[in-house]
Amino acid sequence: MRLLLRVLFSFLLLGNASAQNPFSLLGRVVTTTMDMRSKAEVSTDTEIGAGASKRLLDDKKSEWAGVTVMVFAQHVVLAGAVKTAAVKKRVEEVVRSDARIKSLKNELLVGDLGSLARDTALEAEINASLTAAKGIASVNMRWCATGGQVVLMGVAQSKPEAELAVAKIRGIKGVKGLKSHLRVVAKK
Repeated sequence: MRLLLRVLFSFLLLGNASAQNPFSLLGRVVTTTMDMRSKAEVSTDTEIGAGASKRLLDDKKSEWAGVTVMVFAQHVVLAGAVKTAAVKKRVEEVVRSDARIKSLKNELLVGDLGSLARDTALEAEINASLTAAKGIASVNMRWCATGGQVVLMGVAQSKPEAELAVAKIRGIKGVKGLKSHLRVVAKK
């Protein structure tokens, strides 16, 4: 319960509504019991994400409104869209300043790339597809859609699970491209 309150407070405090759907955020907190990370790891990931959002909010140069910071097991993927290459670089610099981050991939697209409503609907369809698929532990995965371009990150428990998740997403109407940053890690 404390984690739920911390995540919701961070979400409201940091004004990250443009980057994440509060219902999917709540769903991720509720499914923490199925997560392959320990409570301490989940807490660290939450702190990394909230800290990155706060630093971006405080940074007047970053113009981060279209940025999603996805964190899993201290690995970070930046997804979404920004206006210029300079802003893309600045966002990465601001987020990378957290020493707890093990790796950071910057998949930010440059330019105005579409409709928030379409991307939100696409993310919901990905969620439904991965959640319903047998053999996929979607609680260990994060995704973001921007202009039909999907970025996937997190952990699969086997190579077949990772391949199935990628295939499911590619099979969804409206997906124009997919960059996968899934790591294969056997369940503890």
